[in-house]
Amino acid sequence: MKELAENVPSDKISNEEVNKLLLAAQQLEQQATRYNQQIEILNSYYSEIQTSEQTLVELKDAKNDQQMLLPIGAGNFIYATIKNAEKVIVTIGAGIHSEKSLDEAIDGVKKKKSEVENQLTQIKASYNEVVERLREIDRIVKSVM
Repeated sequence: MKELAENVPSDKISNEEVNKLLLAAQQLEQQATRYNQQIEILNSYYSEIQTSEQTLVELKDAKNDQQMLLPIGAGNFIYATIKNAEKVIVTIGAGIHSEKSLDEAIDGVKKKKSEVENQLTQIKASYNEVVERLREIDRIVKSVM
């Protein structure tokens, strides 16, 4: 559809071609909505990862029997006394967890954070392409109406 928009002078577009452009615009709007949903989910996950990273880094400096406020999700915290901050339980996927050293856990969180940043960059770029194509279709359709 992008080819149609680029190759056809706007003053020589038939009604059929306009209808094709409008259909393409509708499909692009749906794609933009899906990208937007993915971005929202990834932003939420990224925020969760940042909280996890911050907590793990703070645990690294904690001493045994030290009391801390630990995040438990959704902006909620609990008071906890640290008995052993050398090992933590981390998720490795599909509901499976594993005990890791604090440093391994921090490295794993940083890796996840980087992966999510890359995914966000790619999806935002795709979203921007879709929006640009929608603008082009809009410009063409408005020029013939």
